[in-house]
Amino acid sequence: MQTPSFELIQRIASAYGLDAARVHAPQTGYRNHSYALDLTDGSRANLIVYKREEHILPRIQLANTLGTYLAERGLPVRYPLDPRITAMSGARGTRYAAIYNYLPGHTIAWESYTRKHIKLMGEAMSHMHDALRQLDTPAPLVADEYGAIFRNMHNYFSDRHVAGALRSKLGLKLDPYQITRQLRLLHHSRTFPGTQLLHLDFVRSNLLFDATIDAPKSRFKRGGVALTGIIDLEKAAIGHPLFDIARTIAFLLVDCESKTPKQIRKFFLKSGYNKRGPATYRAEWDQLLDYFIDFFLIHDFYKFLKHNPYESLPENHHFRRTRDLLLERNLLISLEVTAIP
Repeated sequence: MQTPSFELIQRIASAYGLDAARVHAPQTGYRNHSYALDLTDGSRANLIVYKREEHILPRIQLANTLGTYLAERGLPVRYPLDPRITAMSGARGTRYAAIYNYLPGHTIAWESYTRKHIKLMGEAMSHMHDALRQLDTPAPLVADEYGAIFRNMHNYFSDRHVAGALRSKLGLKLDPYQITRQLRLLHHSRTFPGTQLLHLDFVRSNLLFDATIDAPKSRFKRGGVALTGIIDLEKAAIGHPLFDIARTIAFLLVDCESKTPKQIRKFFLKSGYNKRGPATYRAEWDQLLDYFIDFFLIHDFYKFLKHNPYESLPENHHFRRTRDLLLERNLLISLEVTAIP
């Protein structure tokens, strides 16, 4: 995505009645460029210019609705300072921009996660789920959003050229039946009771942390660590809370190499989500949670294959971790053979 010019950013800020003394270098994400603005009155704001993407406007509008709602309930989320969304039309299509509050803190490296961070994540998600459970607003269904993705995945892994490349370049095989199994899970999830709005991307790149000494007013803090921001609500959809929980745990299993799967579940669910938050994870969900974790690990494996040359993947730490977890969970087959002397 082409980076907007400094002059354009200033013009957009002016359209919202803001006078920017300084525009910081953009932070780039999957869907946007994010600019911290130092305003002449001494305050800060966050200007986001979204990428050109089909159906992005309804996603922005939903994210803004959720952000406003959650902020009113005391959660440290990104919310619009002005309800207006700027549309910028050009030869390549329309892009949108909006102005938001500035959240302190920063994302942290995967190797920096401690039990404190994981517990805070569980606590914050529990409060977020409790708040969103009471919000009734139109939104996509998880089953619809991921159903289309997994049907594409099934076609991808059924392709004999893909199967051959997986075998020859990575020594791996994924049975398309595994994708069919996940599609069945999605179908059955439509009948689950207790569905609600979910974040669906509650992972490291969308969470901000800081030291409590620098964030004394933070609602979520533990032993010197504060969770100061929850951002990027554009993937929000309606489904069972297990989708959100499994999305985060699947990511933590890959990120937190120094923690066992048992420790991650304990810190996130028992010490964070249940003990420190108002929502409840039930023990009878344990087996179903494993199926949901499989769902996201397979999805992430597919994204690695789709967006990277196969030859480069063995050098990618997160790909190796995802691959190894899939092998451990018998979702992927290793075709590498060790010669017997």
